[in-house]
Amino acid sequence: MEDREGFHRDLADAFSKGIPSDIQVMPSSGPSIGSHRILLATRSEILKNMLESDSCEAGPEDSINLPEFNHEELDTFLEFLYRGDLPTEKFQKHCCSLLKAASKYEILHLQNFSVQQLVKLLNSANALKIVEISDVVSNDTIKVAALKLIVQQYKEIVLPPSFEEFTKKNPHLAAQITRVALTYSSEKKI
Repeated sequence: MEDREGFHRDLADAFSKGIPSDIQVMPSSGPSIGSHRILLATRSEILKNMLESDSCEAGPEDSINLPEFNHEELDTFLEFLYRGDLPTEKFQKHCCSLLKAASKYEILHLQNFSVQQLVKLLNSANALKIVEISDVVSNDTIKVAALKLIVQQYKEIVLPPSFEEFTKKNPHLAAQITRVALTYSSEKKI
């Protein structure tokens, strides 16, 4: 009996070896990537609906456009759909586009994977970037973890000059950080 890992490895091999695909997925830039309709349709109801529509997102019937991705991001997204997992380095490089895609295409496994990975990777060096990402995709789990870390390690995160640039770009997040910090400090005194 095949184990689950072997099962996913077979799908991953189909992707990496380009086993006869039946659809080309078009990024915003770069060449298209071959994929399989059945995989796209089973991983996301939204992708399934796009494939079933006559226009197939304005492409010919043997292609689908996913313009929110560049070629490298699309390759990583498809790799996740085939494997159900990604190497940490690859995830880190494309975490924002993957989390946005998870939300847009309602891919719960990718969303859960992304949340779990981002929380695990959270540190003082990337906390501001991660809180920005969490805000873009409206993910409270990531946002709460990032805000908590920012408040706990405020000397490393909030005091450097780079925080001023962050506040100019994200005044609403700076206000949230301030509220959490005030709440945290008042609870600590009690």
